[in-house]
Amino acid sequence: MTDSRHKKSARQGFIAMVSLILLVIFAILGVAYWLSSRLTTDMIFAESQRIKARNFAQAALEKVKINITNQYLMNNHDLEYPPRYTNDRVTKEYNIQFADGEFKVISVKPYEQGGRRFYNVAHHSKGVKIGNYDIWEVTTNGVAKSTGITAELRALVKIYRDYVVY
Repeated sequence: MTDSRHKKSARQGFIAMVSLILLVIFAILGVAYWLSSRLTTDMIFAESQRIKARNFAQAALEKVKINITNQYLMNNHDLEYPPRYTNDRVTKEYNIQFADGEFKVISVKPYEQGGRRFYNVAHHSKGVKIGNYDIWEVTTNGVAKSTGITAELRALVKIYRDYVVY
């Protein structure tokens, strides 16, 4: 009788030990899955914030392009920013805060390369001068407020000032 109790208790001990080992294995797998999914979620969130900051910087560039186009239509070609003289209207338009981020225009200046300034450059078509063009170097900055992630965008904007050719 004691022998059958001993076998029964050994069997119960074996089952308890196997259950404990399986429980530990599943707990380790569960924690590993949780950590992995949390890391993935954090990476996705960080990437979404980087995208948001880039979009704010792109919005600032689009604002500059609209301003350049409007100023050229009014025959104003002095568009450097920050301006030589105070211009609060442009400063307000170039520095805007939103609920979840902001954009700033850092600079707008004629593009220079190798000592050559690309401003009021002759534009030719088939050997005939048909106008001039300017290339503006624009630097903008976008910020996602919730994380403070920033993105800087540098772009060249080429504007043609062509004459009417008949």
